[in-house]
Amino acid sequence: MIGPISASALAAPDGKVVFGELFTPASGWALETIDSYILSRAGCLESLTYMDYDASIKPALAESWEQVSPTEWEFQLREGVAFQDGTALTPQVVSDSLNRVLNASSPPRSFNPGVIDSVEPAGERAVRITTNEPDVFVPNRLASTETGFLAPAAFVDDRINPVGHCTGPFEIVREIPRQGLELKRNDGYWGGEVQLAEAEVRYIPDGQVRSVMVETGEIHIARQVPASALEQLERSERVEVKTIEAPRTTSLYLNNRAAPLDNMQVRQAIQSAIDLTGIAEAVYEGSVNPAVGQFSPNTPWAPENAAAMPQDLERAHQLLAESGVPASELQFELLAYVERPVLADLAAVIQFQLQQLGIRVNIRVSEYGAIEPQLLAGDFDMVLMSRGYLTDVGDPAGVLVADYSCDGGYNLAGFCDPEVDAQLERASGMVDPEERNVIYQDLAARLQEEAVNVFLIHETISEAVARNVENYQVHAYERTALHKDLKLNSQ
Repeated sequence: MIGPISASALAAPDGKVVFGELFTPASGWALETIDSYILSRAGCLESLTYMDYDASIKPALAESWEQVSPTEWEFQLREGVAFQDGTALTPQVVSDSLNRVLNASSPPRSFNPGVIDSVEPAGERAVRITTNEPDVFVPNRLASTETGFLAPAAFVDDRINPVGHCTGPFEIVREIPRQGLELKRNDGYWGGEVQLAEAEVRYIPDGQVRSVMVETGEIHIARQVPASALEQLERSERVEVKTIEAPRTTSLYLNNRAAPLDNMQVRQAIQSAIDLTGIAEAVYEGSVNPAVGQFSPNTPWAPENAAAMPQDLERAHQLLAESGVPASELQFELLAYVERPVLADLAAVIQFQLQQLGIRVNIRVSEYGAIEPQLLAGDFDMVLMSRGYLTDVGDPAGVLVADYSCDGGYNLAGFCDPEVDAQLERASGMVDPEERNVIYQDLAARLQEEAVNVFLIHETISEAVARNVENYQVHAYERTALHKDLKLNSQ
């Protein structure tokens, strides 16, 4: 599994593609965790609906759906779908699986008891989902990888085994712990003929290593290559670099719960001390744009004329003076996580820039899993976070509710305003996206003005793909990589 791809594999008529994945499963394939994204990108795990490359919601294991009342949705299952072990996909199997996710100790942000009241069979091929309040995002929620399905036989003795238990175009035939997955074509795939005979997923957390391996031919696709490798890869005759703007912002999350970061002027001073343009140019080598707030300026959710905050040390000193908190008393721990190596470099730059204001910053870099309990408990000062704003439900409501509502499941900042909660609740019942967008723009402007968090850069995604791979697209929402139409040519 670790050796280079043979020439015969590259030239085979239906062939084999090797995908370089940056995450290693860490939760025993629990579907309510990030492990589900790995299974989805592997072409194994599928959900009732699917988020396409343009963020539109398409039928997947459900062929249609209908909102039958303000709080009830019915999903018609596709006829004749079976898991790779032969088990039929029935309304009872679907209901049991979704209820398992709802009852998890940490249910996903997109599909949890705070939103969903019940899931139950509703006839021979239908499933009824009832929400606590009117919610127009139920089809979006069911496009989450965390609401994907494994056969009942995958769940044995409190363990989850995805081998042979998916519905997707590829079947896992072997899992090599901490290394990767070996897959074969699902000849009974409901979605039609699968072009590749085989595929492989390798866990390669180091972006530089992924970049070298795709250039040398050891893998076909390197997911999310770092900016430092782009110039070399773009000169390569072996690979093509595909870059898209991502619906994702890297931010400095601030703990608004505790002094002195509960003081808005202290937060605004930190915001004014940071050079966003310099960070985009130096840390990301010009491959990204400075952030204008939570949302990229070319989205309908960014306030009109939104602009990046310029570095202004004079204003920063003035804000600190007005806050009544001497800079000499400000000392913070800044957390970053190793899964995105650029964050360590970014932390060092922020440390230096805040020192110019007299603020002392100590940096701690760790695996994300090691710091998440601390973050969720509110036991931190600052953390660098790469956060997708369409990841949970394919609409900004997902990140706004999770990160900025009083009971949000990922409200690291500790921001809480009942008026904001009321706005978000109204948005969840609005069918017209234009009406929702007005609310999103208003909230984005407030988050920026009050420096609830410091929004640093709007991200891009660059992936390197061997030139003999056909039909591969970068999925901005990180759901899809290996799919039925992926194939190899003979060049």
